[in-house]
Amino acid sequence: MLFGMLKKNIYPYLLVFMQMTALLYIAASASVISDNTAGILVECAGIFLGVRAVYIMKINNMNIAPTIRKNSELVVTGPYRIIRHPMYIAQIITVIPLIIDYYSIYRLGALVVLISALLLKIQYEEKKLVDHFPGYKEYQSKTNRLLPFIY
Repeated sequence: MLFGMLKKNIYPYLLVFMQMTALLYIAASASVISDNTAGILVECAGIFLGVRAVYIMKINNMNIAPTIRKNSELVVTGPYRIIRHPMYIAQIITVIPLIIDYYSIYRLGALVVLISALLLKIQYEEKKLVDHFPGYKEYQSKTNRLLPFIY
């Protein structure tokens, strides 16, 4: 009972804390601009995907915690036609060139923490989305979580 209550109230925010801590560490521990043209292009692609996903989702429909806002709508257009969590993969795409260009074991660890937090957020969030939106199961069957045609 107590664990269930804690999971409902604290767990989503713990995942956000893990995610933000990893992103802040990556940003603070070296340059936030890739060292080479290919890396900059990958970063730009990640940023573009993230901005596009936020624009399509609409800011009042979004929540940084993996919880669902009241009066939210299921978004299945734009990048959401192909993957269910484009904002999450956008973060990973954006930071990978930074990890490669300014490698340290600690930055790699931060990437592992970031990916772990995002995967756990997906698990938690999708359970809530299935309960909240009647059409979410069908949407799941037509799309992948993060990587088109793979996962």
